[in-house]
Amino acid sequence: MTGSDRPKSTVVTNPWAAAAARADPAAGWARTAATEVSVARARAADLDAVPEGRIDPRQRQVRITVRHRLGLRPDDPLAEALRQGGGFPGTLPQVTDSGFGALKADGQSLAPTTRLAPLIVSSRGHVTAEFTVTLLRQVRVDGLLRLDFASPTALPLIVVERAVTVLPGEWTVLRVEGIQPERQERGLLRFSVGAYPVSLTLAPGSYGFPDVAEEDDFSWATALGVLTACALAVFLVRSLGRRWWQRVPNRELVVGLAIAAPALLIPLVAAEWSPVGYVILFVAVPVMALRHAGRVLPTSPPWTGRDLLTVTGLGLLVGLGMLSWSWLHGQLPGRVLLTGGAVAALAAAGAAVGFSVDLGVRPVVVRLAALWAEAAVGLLALALWLRALLDGVYPPDSVRLLLALSWAMIPVAAVTVATRRWSRSAVVGAVVVSLLVQGWPTEWLDAGSWSLAVPRAGVPTIGSLPLDPLVRGVLGLLLLGFVMLVLRLWRLGCRVAAVRDPAAESTMVVVLMVLYITPGGSTTLADIDVPLPLLAITSLVAWPTARWLLAGPPASVVEPDTQEEHRQFVRAALHRRLLLLAEQELYRAGRTRLAADMSMAEFDQRRQALESALREHGRHPETAFATAAGCTPWHSGVSAFTVSLLLSLPFALVHGRPEGADLTSFLFDGRYLLTLPAFGFLFGYFYPCVRGTQPMTKALHLAVAALLTSLAGYLSTLVEPDIGALDKAQVVAIVVGQVMMVCVGLGLFWEWRIMHLAGEPWARVRNLRSVRSLAAPTLALALAVGMTAASSAAGQTVDRILKGDQVTTGQR
Repeated sequence: MTGSDRPKSTVVTNPWAAAAARADPAAGWARTAATEVSVARARAADLDAVPEGRIDPRQRQVRITVRHRLGLRPDDPLAEALRQGGGFPGTLPQVTDSGFGALKADGQSLAPTTRLAPLIVSSRGHVTAEFTVTLLRQVRVDGLLRLDFASPTALPLIVVERAVTVLPGEWTVLRVEGIQPERQERGLLRFSVGAYPVSLTLAPGSYGFPDVAEEDDFSWATALGVLTACALAVFLVRSLGRRWWQRVPNRELVVGLAIAAPALLIPLVAAEWSPVGYVILFVAVPVMALRHAGRVLPTSPPWTGRDLLTVTGLGLLVGLGMLSWSWLHGQLPGRVLLTGGAVAALAAAGAAVGFSVDLGVRPVVVRLAALWAEAAVGLLALALWLRALLDGVYPPDSVRLLLALSWAMIPVAAVTVATRRWSRSAVVGAVVVSLLVQGWPTEWLDAGSWSLAVPRAGVPTIGSLPLDPLVRGVLGLLLLGFVMLVLRLWRLGCRVAAVRDPAAESTMVVVLMVLYITPGGSTTLADIDVPLPLLAITSLVAWPTARWLLAGPPASVVEPDTQEEHRQFVRAALHRRLLLLAEQELYRAGRTRLAADMSMAEFDQRRQALESALREHGRHPETAFATAAGCTPWHSGVSAFTVSLLLSLPFALVHGRPEGADLTSFLFDGRYLLTLPAFGFLFGYFYPCVRGTQPMTKALHLAVAALLTSLAGYLSTLVEPDIGALDKAQVVAIVVGQVMMVCVGLGLFWEWRIMHLAGEPWARVRNLRSVRSLAAPTLALALAVGMTAASSAAGQTVDRILKGDQVTTGQR
């Protein structure tokens, strides 16, 4: 492609900027502006372009029409710029929003904002330009409609003041903010506004708000929510095993956590109890966890003097940061801080030398001096921090840092108990994870983290809960509990017999139910008769499907203990397959050759030789490809999980990239990438117990279980009458394509893995020159292409269903 053939990029500029800058001040003062906002019920013609599944007949569809009128003098350069229409229609949003201020409305956005071409009327001595903007919103029958008038952003300002007229129609003006009405009556509100934001809230004029909201006595959400919690509790108890419950420290830990749990949940709904929650989460629970780890492990932590030096060195860096903050914010003069720090360090080092000089070991004396000096500077910084805390002027994130370090003791103890040893890497990892649980590095390092004078952005929320340190700590505990379940699978999966262990099976069921605790998608914007999207229905479906997958009829499978035994089993199975094919070929050829060139005696001789060889292998079903191939369940599970995860990564293009304010919320938002890999992990971990005797047969059974669980999350979509049949078919096709692509790909990989571990080529079981052998790879490729095509052709409704968008996505 030559340079002239390349498409030229269009740069969108504001045509008002240059014209307003060179306008005469008198022309600028002569400008007048008026805005008329009318709110009315959306007509059928207005909703023609709205996707079918987005309209909810149980709610109000509102059309908001905004007309901006600008009066100019004929000699105003702005009038000439408007007549030229430079950059239109690309600059329409920028021109209207920067010149008059953007209007933002509450509610779900039914369609993108539309803008008519500006209407310019010229007469002797006067020019008028009219801009029309239309917004379509959907609000609940009892919902309020808030209109926010943003301040103009154009510099210089097009007009200093403008008159605003609001025609609410069927709505009533409920409250105003920053507005001094010039005239207010039924169906009319008029006021003037300058370069500052104002807002007003409208209420439905014909809806009677009840004094008390009546609720049904029976709630499906509560009933099935309790059932889900009971099922998780039962499987969790079973996953720990009888031997775990027989140990006294474990029972004490359960009792302590049972007492602490209500005390942690109450502050989440009652803010006045939050100090109690902070004390329990960041003091009591870490102490309880460390005490439990000390009682379970017979040995003390193997910390050395070098470890103490490292810890105090890190404390010294934090202390120097606090001293720098004290100097920058004027808590103490810099000379006083330097002098005080030096005196404290030298005094502590001198005292250490004085007390240890009798030992006569110079390295020990040097280490003690360094340790005491670092500790002294750290204590000085701690004293300055306490003083700043009492004065009310302190680094804002310093408290969160202290809470994070305290919370880190919980995962340190948990990993220590799970691995049965104290580990320095576990301590470092726990501290890093604790910091990420409390926020991403960008949140820790922004200017507002260390200065109260810098305004910070609003606190992020998850649902209705603000993500303060307490909520993040509780969510981190839930994440830690999930990690502990995975570590238990690792401990149990280090032996081949774990595939038959009820504790391992119960642990796997709990992991699946936790990952599927919320469905994949929903389009309901209000409760329906059976509010399935709110009931974690997929979590309940994952329970029976996993049990069905592992509850096949017991086969006489002989597990190989070594890779060599596995190779012998596979070679014997290949030999048996060859004999069966030869027997079939003999009978097929015998139908024609017995009447031509083969005698009956020769036919019987060959048949008896084949039957004799087959009797040596036995007549039982072939099970060499149904074994664990001499690998531990954990190793097989991780292999299957990795392959399934790689096959699932393209789904991120369909479901959207995970987002979150911290590590816990990020992982929760990206759980859809772990659901199918979790089924893959179950497939590999319990492979000998999965229904079927061949890798592809087992993979198809896995596809049935995963498909039933995945489609359960879209039950509300499939029964929703407002969604078209084509959209429903596209959703089902995409979900089926995703599941089948992962399961068929995993089955093919497992077939290759079994042959690879036996040292045999894959072509001995799947001849790529055979049409029958190419059926499975062709199916996987066709599903991948079909899913890509369906995802590309999916409209906004299907996209919203797949992303699980249950909240309003329109701009306010």
